[in-house]
Amino acid sequence: MAASGHAPAPPLAYIDALRGVAVTMVIASHAFPMVHDLPWAVKRFTNLGFFGVQLFFVLSAFTLARSWRRRAGYARPGLRDFALRRVFRIAPPYFLAALVYCWWLPAAPVTPGRLATFLTFTNGWSPAQMPTVADAWVGVPGGWSIEAEFAFYACFPLIITWLRGPAACLAACLASLPLAWLANQAACGLYTPIYGHMATDQFLYYWLPNQLPAFLCGVLLHEAGDALQPGGIWHAAGGVLARRPLLLLGAGALGFACLAIIPVPRVPQPGWAFLSAPFLAASAFAAISLSLAIRPMKLPMTLIVNPVTIRLGQASFSAYLIHFAVLSAIAAMLPAWLLALPGMRAIAAACLLFVGGLGVTFVLAQITYRMVEKPAIALGTHIIRSCLPAPPPKQPSLAQGPFTT
Repeated sequence: MAASGHAPAPPLAYIDALRGVAVTMVIASHAFPMVHDLPWAVKRFTNLGFFGVQLFFVLSAFTLARSWRRRAGYARPGLRDFALRRVFRIAPPYFLAALVYCWWLPAAPVTPGRLATFLTFTNGWSPAQMPTVADAWVGVPGGWSIEAEFAFYACFPLIITWLRGPAACLAACLASLPLAWLANQAACGLYTPIYGHMATDQFLYYWLPNQLPAFLCGVLLHEAGDALQPGGIWHAAGGVLARRPLLLLGAGALGFACLAIIPVPRVPQPGWAFLSAPFLAASAFAAISLSLAIRPMKLPMTLIVNPVTIRLGQASFSAYLIHFAVLSAIAAMLPAWLLALPGMRAIAAACLLFVGGLGVTFVLAQITYRMVEKPAIALGTHIIRSCLPAPPPKQPSLAQGPFTT
């Protein structure tokens, strides 16, 4: 029973809520810059919304690790089943969105090579296929994050097999930073003469080696959560955190906010001990996630975990795919002078655009989630269910708030 006296949230409710926060951040990062004269200080903080993608990466890796470990307790996780689950979860809404954007937005010609890499989720390994070059077909705006996800899926079975325990995961997180720098240096030398500095620089931010530390933070979150549970190797620290979860929440939030004023590089740099903004953001999100797992119903955490954020989070993939079209449609309907307002009026106009875009996206995402995502997931589950043994008895887990009393 939760100490706060509230009814316990459903399992993984805080994960869905954080997904809702993540997509809200991304929408804000795209809505506010549409107002041209937005004050710099406001723009600096709203630009932090771009890191909502790293929050998605942390949560994705955490849920994958949790699912894999639970299945490993009663059956050998199958690569075929793992791949089918991922494909049916992502591909149907993603490909449908690509068709909509081909009609909605002016698009460059679709070349056979680009289409092949798009359909196979292998387009995250070249600036021409990502793409970051001008006048190239993008498929879905923001699709780079989906491509990075699938590249991580390809590595995940090896990662989760090799990394056992929080110490190994922490070591892997830290080791991935200089390795990302080395990979970026090699790719920079290869691609800059072909595609130029700007396209290559954007590509280096997007591709998996630069984003892998964020995914590894999610695996670390899962392993650390298990270690902090009663009986885990860090159970003493878990008891301390259970009594003071707001300290962990505050530390994560403060660390994330500092990214608005500290010019941390987007890719690992030796002078920064190979630290990068995506990794630091992911670390802050892991701390926030852990605090919500410990005491999900304690105020002010209910400002994060609530029915609105949970429902938005459940449909967050649809919302991510839809919001680009929604914002462009709303901006096209607004008078040009509204988007050119200065000062405080610019802030008001940006807030109007953001709230309107978020509201419309929320409604449309609920529809596509029920009409596209859920049927596709159900179909994938139906195909592979016969191949899986019955699940084991339900055990306490991080997602169920094991530290609450």
